[in-house]
Amino acid sequence: MKNVKILWDNDAIEKKIKEMAKNITTKWENEPVVNLIPVITGGMIFATKLIMDLEKFIPEKWVVNPVIASAYEYSYNPNKPEVVRVSDYENKFKEGSPSIIIDDLLDTGITLSIVKNMIRAITNDNVEVAVLVDKVAKRKIDIEPEYHGFTIKNDYWLVGYGMDDKGLLRGMDSIGYIEQIKML
Repeated sequence: MKNVKILWDNDAIEKKIKEMAKNITTKWENEPVVNLIPVITGGMIFATKLIMDLEKFIPEKWVVNPVIASAYEYSYNPNKPEVVRVSDYENKFKEGSPSIIIDDLLDTGITLSIVKNMIRAITNDNVEVAVLVDKVAKRKIDIEPEYHGFTIKNDYWLVGYGMDDKGLLRGMDSIGYIEQIKML
């Protein structure tokens, strides 16, 4: 296995996710429906846990409508992001309801900015961002998450809890970085 240095273990991650769920439910407790948009593939593990916690706090409020987005495509350099959505995507949202995009990582901001603009055009309402890790060192677009678990200023290549190294290590229940990889 590659030399992965653990930054946050599963207990720390689950505690942060529960805190985020409490903050989200407190903010939106009076809203009848909230659209949740997990960004797949990276955001699937984090989104699953967050959505389960949200459902525990306030059942029957959350409409889940994922998108598939990719910016890295098995590379350490971000490419032009691609966003894929299923047919009839727009009709699955509760129009006039707020939306929260859920992703594992906010780094350059390019992909989440594209997704945010797309969702705003569909719902005509408030669109927020929830990420497990806010990686400020790579930011190229002026976008900040309304909810985040951890902030990292180092330019590490992160793996685990949805984040991967060329498709591998995504399923780790902790978050770490691979020592020998230098970001370009």
